[in-house]
Amino acid sequence: MKDFLKILEDKRFHKKGKDERYFTLTLYARDLDKNLELFDQQWEHERPDKSKQQELAILELSNQQSETKRPDKSKQQELATATEISNQQSETKRPDKSKRQEPATATEISNQQSETKRPDKSKQQEPATATTPAKTCPALRPKPGVPFQAPYPPAYFIERPEVSKDLKQSLLSEQTAKTGTLVVSAIYGLGGIGKSTLAAAIAHDPEVQTHFPDGILWATLGQEPDLLSFLSSWIQALGDNDYKPTNTNAASRHLQTLLFDKATLLVVDDAWNPDHVEPFRIGGAKCRVLVTTREAQIVGATPYNLDVMSSSQALALLEKRGGSKLKGSDRKQAQALATTVGYLPLALELAAAQIADGISWQELLTDLQQEIAWLETLDLPGAEEIIDEKLRKQHSLVASFNLSLRRLPPGKFKQFAWFGVLPEDVSITPALGTTLWDVGAREARKTLQYFKSKALLLSGKSTNETPTYQLHDLVHDMARRLLTAQGATGGEGSLPGLGLTWPQAHGQLLERYRQKIQNGLWHTLPDDGYSHSYLTWHLEKAGCIEEVHQLLQEETETGRNGWYQTCERLDQLGGFVKDLAKAWQLAEEAFSFSATRSISLQCRYALMVSSINSLLGHIPGKLMAALVEKKIWTPVQALAYVKQIQHPHNRAEALEELAPKLPETLLSEALKIARAITDQSDRARALSGLARHWPEILPEALDAARAITDKWSRAYALIRLAPQLPQILSEALEAAQAITDEWSRARALSELAPQLPQILPEALEAARAITSKWHRARALSELAPQLPEILPEALDAARTINDESDRARALSELAPQLPQILPEALEAARAITDQSDRARALSRLARDLPEILREALEVARAITNESSRAIALSELAPQLPQILPEALKATRAITSQSSRADALSELAPPLPERLLPQALEAAQAITDNTDRAILLSKLAPHLGERLLSQALEVARAITDNTDRANALNEIGAQLPEILPEALKATRAIIKQTDRARALSELAPKLSEILPEALEEARGITDESSRATALIRLAPQLPQILPEALDAVRAMTDEFSLATALIRLAPPLPQILPEALDAAQAITDEWLRAIALSELAPQLPQMLPEALEGARELTHDPIRSIVLSTLAPDLPEILLPEALETARAIQSEYHRAYAFSGLIKNPNFSLQDDVSLWQEFLHTLACSDRKDFLEYLVNLSPTIISLGGKEALAAIVEAIKDVSRWWP
Repeated sequence: MKDFLKILEDKRFHKKGKDERYFTLTLYARDLDKNLELFDQQWEHERPDKSKQQELAILELSNQQSETKRPDKSKQQELATATEISNQQSETKRPDKSKRQEPATATEISNQQSETKRPDKSKQQEPATATTPAKTCPALRPKPGVPFQAPYPPAYFIERPEVSKDLKQSLLSEQTAKTGTLVVSAIYGLGGIGKSTLAAAIAHDPEVQTHFPDGILWATLGQEPDLLSFLSSWIQALGDNDYKPTNTNAASRHLQTLLFDKATLLVVDDAWNPDHVEPFRIGGAKCRVLVTTREAQIVGATPYNLDVMSSSQALALLEKRGGSKLKGSDRKQAQALATTVGYLPLALELAAAQIADGISWQELLTDLQQEIAWLETLDLPGAEEIIDEKLRKQHSLVASFNLSLRRLPPGKFKQFAWFGVLPEDVSITPALGTTLWDVGAREARKTLQYFKSKALLLSGKSTNETPTYQLHDLVHDMARRLLTAQGATGGEGSLPGLGLTWPQAHGQLLERYRQKIQNGLWHTLPDDGYSHSYLTWHLEKAGCIEEVHQLLQEETETGRNGWYQTCERLDQLGGFVKDLAKAWQLAEEAFSFSATRSISLQCRYALMVSSINSLLGHIPGKLMAALVEKKIWTPVQALAYVKQIQHPHNRAEALEELAPKLPETLLSEALKIARAITDQSDRARALSGLARHWPEILPEALDAARAITDKWSRAYALIRLAPQLPQILSEALEAAQAITDEWSRARALSELAPQLPQILPEALEAARAITSKWHRARALSELAPQLPEILPEALDAARTINDESDRARALSELAPQLPQILPEALEAARAITDQSDRARALSRLARDLPEILREALEVARAITNESSRAIALSELAPQLPQILPEALKATRAITSQSSRADALSELAPPLPERLLPQALEAAQAITDNTDRAILLSKLAPHLGERLLSQALEVARAITDNTDRANALNEIGAQLPEILPEALKATRAIIKQTDRARALSELAPKLSEILPEALEEARGITDESSRATALIRLAPQLPQILPEALDAVRAMTDEFSLATALIRLAPPLPQILPEALDAAQAITDEWLRAIALSELAPQLPQMLPEALEGARELTHDPIRSIVLSTLAPDLPEILLPEALETARAIQSEYHRAYAFSGLIKNPNFSLQDDVSLWQEFLHTLACSDRKDFLEYLVNLSPTIISLGGKEALAAIVEAIKDVSRWWP
């Protein structure tokens, strides 16, 4: 064990001299949780098998974390053993003597790797009052994935037990439980008294962390806080990366929802304004808000006034900072100095730093007294209103600052003042210093170390072994004053200022950064760990608002978005999204004085958000995992992409696939992302996927599975967990048997059968009862491995499937169990006419016939549809790793050029005629037959005669018969003379169902082909497809309505029956009661709600009932579908209720779909409420770009009303840009 610790020590921390002791403290004691995590990971590879038996104790600890009903007294009893549990993996190796001699002090803990070398006398002499973070860290093992943002107390922290005990009791008291907020303010309103340090120490207290098991959030506000940024960071810390708030009220409300049932401590540090605190006073009954402030009055909060240090504590701080005991005259003079500075911790540290520079105690004391005397002579406004004690202590602190700054050389003084241009609570690196002061890297490092030695800088968190620094808020405040003060801060003897205005200061810093970029493009800026995170902040402060908008429009040489590509390369996609949100906010603020520009920019940024959603959401989880495995992506990069995926299902799938590829250090972040998934089923899927590689979270995954309301989803979630939790098998079986849908029940039982062989007969019976040929064949094939005797039955079922793609798939799934049918399966796959389906079928067969891999790859590459090609390539990638880059490129291109043309065509009616040729030109550039046909169909009604001739040539070039027929059919409505050509193309369609559909759509334009279309429809063997074809023809052939009705009534699936009756109801209103009965008879609540929502427009009196049904749905995806279907037809009186129901949908992705229905309602208007417009635009932008472009069509009247036709034209240009950046 000692050797192992020595290896870690040598590898990470020994560099040079005395300073390294501090870094060792930082990484071993101040971040002990991380240390132990890495220790456990490495030790796991070293320890013998016998030691691994102790895993049972760890599992027991993880189970304790999920116990929510235990009394507080029981929980508190765990504290005594927390340290032993967290270190139990190595405890058995230590000799008893070593255990008895375990150090009790913080310093010994922080240096535990060398503890065995220290003499006992040294241990006994450890200062009793010196308490570093390590004092509380041994019990600090936060639950993985739980946010913990509290900083560690500084290196020279002195514990004040009488204060921390009282503060902790007050925080956990019933009085604070009533108010929800505890305010730690300074006696006399003093700064530098140790409020933030005390709050950090309290946050690291084991009892406090036990009381708040859902984590600790921290925000240091300062005088001019960016409240939205802090609130957004809390939302992301809680794992929700979907929600992108644009104002503090929306962010605060969303946080309230996220924290409603959690026990979380919310720390609001350094608050200057009571109004700044209010958005953070959120959470449920188990949350508490801890506020530190100098003297802000927080209404309705529990107050706690913090006094200065005691005399002994002040001396202990001076001794610890100086590194030696004070004796004799030095001790007396130190005591006098402590009295002079009012026992303020910050003033004491400043004084100790000067003593360390060789200044005598007497000299320092004399200078301080003179400085204070000078300050007392100043005519301070309102001084007579300040009590003498407060004024004296303020003077002592200012005097301490002044003395420290007066002794700085002029160059260093100016460099210190430039700290004022930085934001509060920022990490300062040597790389930042090179630009801030326009010096070399070595000089920047030396300067930062110099300021730290003067106690003007605090140590920050180390990143990649690079030291970082931070400013105390009072030091930062002093630097800000010096930066902008004119000549001097106040008369003779005062400190000189640099005399800059804020825009000038930020402008000068930006100018230094401009010297580092190429061709005036910010995306070429070298990374210094700071500039890419705060560039937009400096631009805003400098008044360069237009430059913020230009930043997000910069392009690379290849025509891509420059700032996005730079942030992606630096694994800072979150930073790009934050900058995008800031630019969007600035655009909204400009509405009052530049409406056209504001609206066009808002829509531009919404387009950018939807494009990123499309890009990230279409990368399959399997492909992400393969990219990580082959080291094309880093695990951090993959998780960054997962965070930005909007669709809950896609995010869960990606997490599940990535889980085995993630290092242990990232599993905590993955868990946070999983917990934030709003959909019950998807959250359970993500958690169970992680649990297979992280057994500690099994209890939480089980709770998530049990909470699912949908019967199938709950059963499936339980079945997935059963291999790791055999005790829930009976519960999973009960859930499976309760499923009403025959296919779903059979599938659940077959999934469960391997773990419960006794239910195989029941599963077989359920499979045989399925009416759908495809589903019955699939269910039988899934059971065949356990019941080999049913293989012939499964094969017969597969051969009877009519659809060629489904038949080939069924045969390929059976092939591994019946190798003799591989040739038949291959023949069926090759016979598939659809390229995408054929590629997928061949890739499935390639697992058993590797010799056809090349053929499968060629077919996949030949697919013209970008989305289908990407999917096919990603399915082949595990068998052909060399095509991974190609698969990634194809996947990123899913949102193809057709989206740009689609948008132009959708916007055609309100757009000037001059833009229509551009849309047609875009259509011609599309290579995918289907996309081109769809686009031409949308464009045709709006094209003039000249453009229609061009469109006809584009349509004729489509090679696929079905797509060409569809396009010609639509153009034929405008050019009747080409209808015979459309008929010829239609007759050439091979697939019967497609041919019947095309003929039925062409029939209204060519009545003479109605008999032919009817004959095709009657020849369809599948009952559902035949009924659908007859329903299409019924409007032109009313005499076949009875035949169509008979075909519909023959349907066995209750949902298909109900929806078909609803479609027939317009020409046969007498069957509305039958359709209503069929809809109400659907057993599945989701499908029933969907059927009722489709029926409601024909039965207006049913609209309130249908809307109420939507309100009662708990599953976000289904509720959004039902609302979107109902909303366009709702009367005005029901619109407020519909809006409220839509807003209650937690997932923004699904809420957007519900909103899309509302904007189609002619009675629903956004034109008179700008805030409602902004809410809708932000929500709708959470969709894929293709969907958002369709939403823009419905929003175009509002766009014109708010920003004019010029805004609409600017949006067209934005569509071009965005489509080029993310094709």
